[in-house]
Amino acid sequence: MKIEVNQKEFHQCINTVRKGVSTKTTLPILSGILLKTEGDQLKLIGTDLEIGIESFVDANIIESGEIVLPANYFGNIIKELPNDMVRMEVNQSNNTAFIKCGHSKFNINGFAADEFPTLPEIESGYSFSIAQSKFKDIINQVEFAISQDESKPFLNGGLLLLEEGEIKLVATDTYRLSYCHSPLEDQEVKLESIIPAKTIKELSRLLDHSEEELEIIITDNQILFSFSGIIMISRLIEGQFPNYKYVIPNKSSIQAKADKENLLRAIKRAALLARQDANIIKLNFAQDELVITANAPEVGQAFERVGISLSGDETEIAFNANYLIDALKAVDNEEVTLELSGPLAPGVVKSQSGDYICVIMPVRSA
Repeated sequence: MKIEVNQKEFHQCINTVRKGVSTKTTLPILSGILLKTEGDQLKLIGTDLEIGIESFVDANIIESGEIVLPANYFGNIIKELPNDMVRMEVNQSNNTAFIKCGHSKFNINGFAADEFPTLPEIESGYSFSIAQSKFKDIINQVEFAISQDESKPFLNGGLLLLEEGEIKLVATDTYRLSYCHSPLEDQEVKLESIIPAKTIKELSRLLDHSEEELEIIITDNQILFSFSGIIMISRLIEGQFPNYKYVIPNKSSIQAKADKENLLRAIKRAALLARQDANIIKLNFAQDELVITANAPEVGQAFERVGISLSGDETEIAFNANYLIDALKAVDNEEVTLELSGPLAPGVVKSQSGDYICVIMPVRSA
């Protein structure tokens, strides 16, 4: 294989597929990136057998071929080369690559391409499209609540639902539940799948805020995302996701509306001392203000006041400060609503538009 490719474009393509490369594996070849010529392009693939990411870069193909190169060394080398044309020659008899750019020269040992696992071909399944920006926003409002408890693998991902003309994404770690929904045109099929946390995380990084379409194809055990010249294929998590509808309270006796940024900044400040007390903060709701307190016995106390509009009785409740911060960060409106039904009942954070809900379990506090 002999190719010439622009350094900047090459680095961007490598950086994309590196997100699928395995960082912990007993198979050395999975720590590498497959490079393969196709027409007038160079195809790159990275996979950890759970997700695979494929991308293309335009290149001058002098001689076709393929090789697998170690992602870490190869990616870092291309990153540091000058912004010029990179020439690469591969000796497939001993799986080595010679890289030249300007006055820089490197020889890298690789692996035979025929030993690299092939990505599954997904040709059938239910497919639909959604704007990249919309799906990125949905992911960002939910992913923080995905459980990291490996003893419950069905919670180690987000539940994707298509129903009632909407797309929905739900995540929970049993202490909180985050839910977002958005209209989806021409959607009549009812479908649900659990997408792994890593897939959701990497999608969030790769998607942009454009209105360009993201095509999604879902089968019984796999999901494919195609966008901006990138293809990501992921396995789906097996198991039964909890019924989120039973977790979200149907009604509340107390509602408080507040400016989101003011509330978020106040909680962040109180959280500085809450770290000394298991991240617990107390919220005391009065008619026109919310008093937030945190206590650190060896350091001191924090007091914050935020103006609110209260409907219902005055009350006090305690939460994990980090959970509240995560929930408020996900709200993309200027105003936020907090709904309560007592000091030991779950609290609900809602966006002004109503398309985002986060349910948070309170904590007992002396």
